[in-house]
Amino acid sequence: MLDSLLGYSDSPYWLVLVIIVSTFALEDLAIIGAALLAASGRVAPELAFVSVCAGMFIGDTALYLLGRLAHSWPWLSRHLQSPMIQRQIQPLQQTPWHQLALIRCMPGLRTFGYIACGIARVPLLPFSFANALSIVAWAAALFFVAFFLGQQFADSMHEWLMWLVPVALVAFFWGQWRLRQNMEGAV
Repeated sequence: MLDSLLGYSDSPYWLVLVIIVSTFALEDLAIIGAALLAASGRVAPELAFVSVCAGMFIGDTALYLLGRLAHSWPWLSRHLQSPMIQRQIQPLQQTPWHQLALIRCMPGLRTFGYIACGIARVPLLPFSFANALSIVAWAAALFFVAFFLGQQFADSMHEWLMWLVPVALVAFFWGQWRLRQNMEGAV
């Protein structure tokens, strides 16, 4: 099934688009998936890595701009009153660089954190610079580990990939749900 989806087009640009769009939903799995695509030779490693970073930057910037837009759109402002967002505003105003690094490393904080950056009025240029640095560092670490393991175990993983992807997705969503429950319980 996965082979038929990936075989839709032999063009690496189709895979680049899939990688970029997949980062909007599941960043870490998109990084791992891109690394495995690169390890299997479906797309050049450099192109896969740049695609992951571009997708992450686009998604994070869109969330930041959503937070900024809340200042001029009352309807949106009312809908962004989540305790998860509100709790991050003051630390972002005090130490934005430290908080941005923390947000990148804590998967459950990303969506809320980047919206909070916009609401906290973190300036766009420092936000973009800190975000780009954290993206490259995080994505590089995860990408190269997955790429190396993908090259080492490509033959044995191929037969398990059809089962591994759905199990990984279920585990990811369950983990995100548990993390969110724990964080909301702490509010």
